[in-house]
Amino acid sequence: MPAADASNPPMPFRPGSGTIAVVGAGVVGAATALTLVRDGHDVILIDKDEPGRGCSYGNAGHIATEQLLPLASFATLRRVPGLLLNRKGPLGIRKGALPILARGWARDFLAACLPANHAHGTKVLSGLIETVVQDWRTLLVGTGAEGRFQTRGHHSVWEGAAPGAAIAASVAAAQTLGVPVTNWGPNATDWPDLPDVLRTRVTGGMTYTGTGHVNDPFGLTQDLVAAFVARGGRVERVAVEALETGQALESGGAGWRLRHPGGVLNADAVLVAMGVDSGALLEPLGYRVPLIAERGYHVVVPGDSGLDRPVVFEDRTIIVTPMTMGLRATSFTDFSGPEDAPDPRRPALLRHHLRDIGLMRPGAESSEWTGCRPSLPDYLPMLDASRRHPGLYAACGHQHLGLTLAAVSARRMADIVAGRALPDPAMALDRFS
Repeated sequence: MPAADASNPPMPFRPGSGTIAVVGAGVVGAATALTLVRDGHDVILIDKDEPGRGCSYGNAGHIATEQLLPLASFATLRRVPGLLLNRKGPLGIRKGALPILARGWARDFLAACLPANHAHGTKVLSGLIETVVQDWRTLLVGTGAEGRFQTRGHHSVWEGAAPGAAIAASVAAAQTLGVPVTNWGPNATDWPDLPDVLRTRVTGGMTYTGTGHVNDPFGLTQDLVAAFVARGGRVERVAVEALETGQALESGGAGWRLRHPGGVLNADAVLVAMGVDSGALLEPLGYRVPLIAERGYHVVVPGDSGLDRPVVFEDRTIIVTPMTMGLRATSFTDFSGPEDAPDPRRPALLRHHLRDIGLMRPGAESSEWTGCRPSLPDYLPMLDASRRHPGLYAACGHQHLGLTLAAVSARRMADIVAGRALPDPAMALDRFS
């Protein structure tokens, strides 16, 4: 991977130079808009929906600082056939995803799996995750949302007979990566506090001590937007459908026009953070942005679960997180196209797991949700400034780690906009072009 081109850095955009339009008000867009307005910029945050209502709304709330390995790897590839053959397993491919995979996504994924590329991707992702907790704490200062961010770690548990070998392998893998983890050991009297209903099922486990969670992802994004508005930021509720560069305008003026069904918004710079829809704005400008939608699902059971941190049930490949609205269970990845409807069997299976574990009573009320994670083939985000289109920035493609990487992405984008840092070419806007 080439080094950043210091001889051709993107032009910095100084406070007072004009208005920056951040398109996309999920957690990444909201965090970035707040960081930019704190930097002294005039910022508009734009989304067709209420801020935080997109993919950010329904995530597991997990601050996944243990996930240092990009999913683009031969280890992942070897698991795919077995996962697809398991009708109740965590992975599915919907009909609408097939054209996207055939147009180059699968090819680029295979290239990212090559050992040298995977090793470089691990280095890049690890560099992002290294400062996640501190970046979140810095971002949340003065927002009123500090209490939403918890750093108690999370448990991984097994329910099968004799899980010792699986636990030992997981502990060893974590320690190899430098991820802090504690093995519970074989004596249940030494285990952490768990609800009694889990102690009767769990046969062993481990605790990741450096991770965290958020007790309300939607509330967190709303708090970030409220802090953004309090600092002078503006929110526009429109669906941006196209970007026009200043050079293409009849007047020959600089800046950008953001076209939407009701007309046009003008800005001097544009930062695209629209998740899986980012390609629709960037590709007409000549960038290849091979995003695929990884549809995820959650079920929420109201009430107190007795848990104080997330728990991953390794045998079931689900994670449950205590939140202000109840216990949220998430799992499953369906590679989907834009026209694919949600699979109703997925939330039904989540409810089955919760009842089987004992965390949901038969007949209890629950709610469900589905949303699309934006994944690029190498499982690294785009965090970049365009050299071809001055004033164009991208912060998208965060796959399963949007919540985890939102604050560090916001800081990096503010540094790139201001010229304090060069973009990393591994996360370049045109790396697939």
